[in-house]
Amino acid sequence: TRDPPAIATIIFFHGNGGNISNVGWVGERLSGKGFNVLLLDYRGYGRSEGRVDGEHGLYADADAAYLYVTKTLGVRPEGVVLFGQSLGTAVAADLASRKKCAAIILESGFSSASDLATSVLPVLPRRLHFLARNRFESARKLSRVNYPVLITHGDPDGTIPTEHAYRLFAAANEPKKLLMFPGAGHNVFGSQGNRYLEVMADFIRKALGEGSLNQHVHSR
Repeated sequence: TRDPPAIATIIFFHGNGGNISNVGWVGERLSGKGFNVLLLDYRGYGRSEGRVDGEHGLYADADAAYLYVTKTLGVRPEGVVLFGQSLGTAVAADLASRKKCAAIILESGFSSASDLATSVLPVLPRRLHFLARNRFESARKLSRVNYPVLITHGDPDGTIPTEHAYRLFAAANEPKKLLMFPGAGHNVFGSQGNRYLEVMADFIRKALGEGSLNQHVHSR
């Protein structure tokens, strides 16, 4: 028998401290739930050539991934889900503000680089220093996204304060959903495992179908 068609194709945008070698498990877990998954390394990350030359280079890499999925693989935009973690949320938000997709998931994101610098500048991790040289105006861009949005965040998050999740949620259009996970830290998926996977899978299924997602929930 043939395998059933994938529920959706997820493009995963990892954080500043990651690359394909240490986020492969994300693809495996999502694939096990019936999704096709594309993992990519931005320029200068992992084995990708070049170097990070600012946010616009990351956005160009996201465009290339989207083009590969929709044109080369022939996936309809309505079947594409953008999933960003940490720095990857800025990449996903920018792409979603310019391209068609089915839904967008933002885990442990920040509203803008200036907001992040204001809130945590004295203790900004070295791996996030380059944010200060770029704008990454995710909240503003998210206000132009008209697809279902899921925002998740650990509470507390020692890297990106939880207040950024509320700012992103306020900026997002309906339908939208905000989930806070007490004790999850910065890596919500890694902390919550199957429980979190079920949340995302359910969100995507509803986004592809119908139903109200306009919710603000504190997960227990």
